[in-house]
Amino acid sequence: MEGTDRTGLRAQTSHAEASTRHTPSLTEPVRTCVGCRATDSRSALLRVVAGGQGDLVPDLRRCLPGRGAWLHPTGDCFDLAVRRRAFGRALRVSTPLDTSAVAEWIATHEQATVRTKGNRQNL
Repeated sequence: MEGTDRTGLRAQTSHAEASTRHTPSLTEPVRTCVGCRATDSRSALLRVVAGGQGDLVPDLRRCLPGRGAWLHPTGDCFDLAVRRRAFGRALRVSTPLDTSAVAEWIATHEQATVRTKGNRQNL
């Protein structure tokens, strides 16, 4: 039973190993996408907040007041989040949210991303 805890179920690890085992990134905070539920760096995700009139607002500078929800800036993750009603739960809002502003921003962001990738392939 050497190398396990007193119950005999888990292997004992040193404090140095335990503190570095679950640290995904030491340089940047990690957030969870409300659509696909995958974790990613803060810079790879879009923060959205609930506006005053029941609308969902993209927080591009990540500094608007209030509770925020994090989302990959893709149509797939956005559709999953809308279908699962994840925005209301993440933002703790009981009223329905108007997601049109975020949908429009994601559509333009995806078009711009496709254009820049196409330009790089032509070079």
